[in-house]
Amino acid sequence: MPAPLQSGVITFAMRASTVNDFVGRVDVSRAEFHGTNLAAVTGVVEVRLAEMRTGIGLRDTHMRNAMRADSFPVIRFELEGLDVGATHADTLTATFRGALTIHGVARAVRVPGWVMLRSPGAEVHASFPVDMREYGITPPSRFLGAVRVDPMTTITVHLVFGS
Repeated sequence: MPAPLQSGVITFAMRASTVNDFVGRVDVSRAEFHGTNLAAVTGVVEVRLAEMRTGIGLRDTHMRNAMRADSFPVIRFELEGLDVGATHADTLTATFRGALTIHGVARAVRVPGWVMLRSPGAEVHASFPVDMREYGITPPSRFLGAVRVDPMTTITVHLVFGS
């Protein structure tokens, strides 16, 4: 049986014109993995859009509206495999292969990161860019277009599995 999720958080760094760039966060609502052979491990990570926070309530509302959180409440990554890279002591570099579903659009992705093996379990870290337009999302803009959110965002994932 795989080690349960102890903690998981995803942050998203966004650029905005004429206002400060910002970083939001969301706790992982579900994460699990299956298998002991790292090259063949599978799994899933999910977050709920309603739980994403940027520190400003109105900005959170604009973000959820742009992403149509009422119709597409979950962002999901389905891990299909892992390409293992260099190993340094108990940590190995890896590329996570899978499908990322945002706004009802699923796309194949390859996400670079690392895995630190623990007994039992593992710590996982990954960071990658996402273009919202590829998922059918028009980035929010306010005040007659004077404030625009860049469609590119950097997603960072940190998960800890163990008992």
